[in-house]
Amino acid sequence: MANRMICYGYGIINGELSVIENEAEIVRRIFKEYADGKLLNEIAEELSSENVEFFMGNCSWNKNRIARIIENEKYIGADGYPQIVDDDDFFCAKRLKDSKGAKKKRFDETTEYLRNNTVVCAECGRHLNRISKWRKREKWICRNGCKYDAYISDDVINYGINKIVERICANPDIVKTDKERKSNSVEAKKYANEINRLLGSKNPSFGAGKKLIFHLAELKFESGNERTPDVYTDMLIEDCKRVFMQGKADKAFIEKFCDEIRVYKTGDITIRLINGTELTTSKGDEYATGSEDNNEDRSESVIVEQK
Repeated sequence: MANRMICYGYGIINGELSVIENEAEIVRRIFKEYADGKLLNEIAEELSSENVEFFMGNCSWNKNRIARIIENEKYIGADGYPQIVDDDDFFCAKRLKDSKGAKKKRFDETTEYLRNNTVVCAECGRHLNRISKWRKREKWICRNGCKYDAYISDDVINYGINKIVERICANPDIVKTDKERKSNSVEAKKYANEINRLLGSKNPSFGAGKKLIFHLAELKFESGNERTPDVYTDMLIEDCKRVFMQGKADKAFIEKFCDEIRVYKTGDITIRLINGTELTTSKGDEYATGSEDNNEDRSESVIVEQK
């Protein structure tokens, strides 16, 4: 692969070192976006996805390439190069990179968990990427050919999770499987209650809990309900009450009970829960469109699917 002999943004025109204006615009954009808070990787990913050519058909950008541009004093006229970037813009980005603030931005633990797990594109099933700085706000986007047309923010995802928690608290039956609804085993329910009490105690006995769980499994097997995860369902319902009281789903709840969170272009959210139940909230259009002034009273619904 051919390598550039001259810095990106420059070329030889009529035998003289000159600015290549279309490349210079990309250089200025890199400095501005980095100063605005975007990470090196995020800038590189955007340029690559836009097929911005670096050299001779090569449109692949990475964080190291972006970092070298930010550190290169030729862009402010060093070594006889024509200046492309203002001194203030250059040193602002340079100081930012050299400071502790240039390190990877850390989010609260719930957002950090979501951006690395569970959140997927409803169109193709691939992991959604979170851009931390997009027009002064964050954005969730699919980079696998299913790019969202609408702005998808943290609010969309958090709203969907919290709305589903609210609905579970209002009607716990929506997370019970058909088998759970039909189960009338008094003995099985007794053991399930014992397990819940044990798990809720300050110093639960592992041995006692293991014995109870195995005995409950035997009862379900005998009754043909061995696949019914009612212990998980009961735990889920109880934790939904905790989340509802604190006002927001946290990492502990999502990590323990949400196997997958699918996000649609409309802002709808489908959550596959630990017991196999899937719930979809159809509210979120006001967030998905980026409107913050929509006060229209919209109807809300949660669709339940049994898997």
